[in-house]
Amino acid sequence: MRSYFVTATGTDIGKTYVSARLISAWRAQGYVAQATKPVMSGFAEDALEQSDAGRLLTAMGRAVTPASVAEICLHRLAPPLSPNVAMRQAGVRQDYPEILAFVRDRLSDGGDCHLVEGAGGVMSPLTDEKLQIDLMADLQLPIILITAAYLGSVSHTLTALYALSARGLKVSAVAISQPFSSGDDLSAFAGELNRFRDVPVFGIPHGHDAAALGTALLQQDA
Repeated sequence: MRSYFVTATGTDIGKTYVSARLISAWRAQGYVAQATKPVMSGFAEDALEQSDAGRLLTAMGRAVTPASVAEICLHRLAPPLSPNVAMRQAGVRQDYPEILAFVRDRLSDGGDCHLVEGAGGVMSPLTDEKLQIDLMADLQLPIILITAAYLGSVSHTLTALYALSARGLKVSAVAISQPFSSGDDLSAFAGELNRFRDVPVFGIPHGHDAAALGTALLQQDA
């Protein structure tokens, strides 16, 4: 099974937008694709399908129900805050080993491809003692880094790549997210990134699929 950790240069960059398209692309190619969202904040029980976990389940071709959401997401937190603050406010015990064990158990569940989608950016807090990058380091999965074409993003993306490299993590691809129809030129942004780092960069423009990214990832691991 090919498994990847999806992270981003920051919050609301488009992790779920890219993840859902990547899962759909793999399924279209005949693969069984799964996803895990260990912790999710800003969650509303009356809007399951609009949640990150709900959108991932839809891409997987599964019904979005309270049970299926709970199956792929351990902590579903209402406060729209970083997970550690949201857990504090919600009175949820911050048990990092439990989160790690949940992900590892999900990864053993079979399938051809599996995405683990983090919360926030590379260095976002997960608990009061652990960052998202600590979870990545413990899992040792190849990384898909999501970024977007906005002013300052080259710096943010290079900083994220540096942090991941410093922890010995392999970045399989950088995906440029464009969830909305308006936005900057993705090819120009990709060119600027490649001036400074030699890493596979893929644009996911609004309305396009992620077939090229999905194929490239599987070919890397063939």
